[in-house]
Amino acid sequence: MQRAAVASVVGARMLNEIEEGSLEELLTSLRTNFTTLANSDFNDHAATHEDTDTDHNSSQKLVIAPTTTSNKPEPRHFPIPFLNELIQRHFRATSTATLSISGRHHELLYLLVATLIAPPHRKTVAILDFDGRFDPLRLLATTTPFCSTSTGTSTPSTHRLDPSDLDHVHILRPPPPRRATNAPVPPLHTYLVGMEEYMLYAPHKSREREWWGTIVIGGSTGNTTTASTTSSNNHPAAAQVAVTAGRQGWLRVDRAEVTTTGAGASWTFWNKSAEEARAEREERDRAVEEGGWVASSAWGTFVFGSGSG
Repeated sequence: MQRAAVASVVGARMLNEIEEGSLEELLTSLRTNFTTLANSDFNDHAATHEDTDTDHNSSQKLVIAPTTTSNKPEPRHFPIPFLNELIQRHFRATSTATLSISGRHHELLYLLVATLIAPPHRKTVAILDFDGRFDPLRLLATTTPFCSTSTGTSTPSTHRLDPSDLDHVHILRPPPPRRATNAPVPPLHTYLVGMEEYMLYAPHKSREREWWGTIVIGGSTGNTTTASTTSSNNHPAAAQVAVTAGRQGWLRVDRAEVTTTGAGASWTFWNKSAEEARAEREERDRAVEEGGWVASSAWGTFVFGSGSG
């Protein structure tokens, strides 16, 4: 009799603990619990797989040239001795790591890019060309450039550029802004991030080369200024900007001054026949072409091109 009473009490307690509910509520609860458990297992597996995959593919990722040895950004190494020395001098004076070129900047850019991608350096270069005037075929003509100091001493560069080296010059030309639509112009940072993603993850031919850096050409003054100032930021895309070229820059490129001697030194066409004037004009044009280019700044000057040798 006592056992029956105890069993009755226990049974009543168990019935009180049972919650009433429909079959649909039960199925919903089971689905929720299963989804939570499955997501937890998937995330744990994905994290483990990501670590393994990163280790497996690390040797195939594009190598990026170092830009800093501390919290302070430092300039890239430029394989043109006199240019590199000038940039280091400018950096020590201003703590600015970016080379900013004005004037006839394309001439120096062709020399720089050709030197970087050719043996023995064999780098890869990204170019953000807002002006759309950088011609990679001009690099093939820069096979035996010369550089010299303003004192007249010269050092020939013996590298030779192969057409296959052009595969390692990656040019992005943003579309010009449409004035009719008044659409906002994307900030420079947007293009730099896109360029970085392409260089790091796209299946291009430069996977085995070191990415030397990014060159930003043209655009509005604001874009150029932003490129030079944001290169010291912590974002990797901005940190890859090594050179900017536009209307403003601390290094200006112009044609070297042509000095002439002899009777035709003045190159005037007065009191001369058409043939004599044409001959003098051809001589003048030839002298200008052979005169080369001069890159000048408050931190130094050097001459490059045909006339520097």
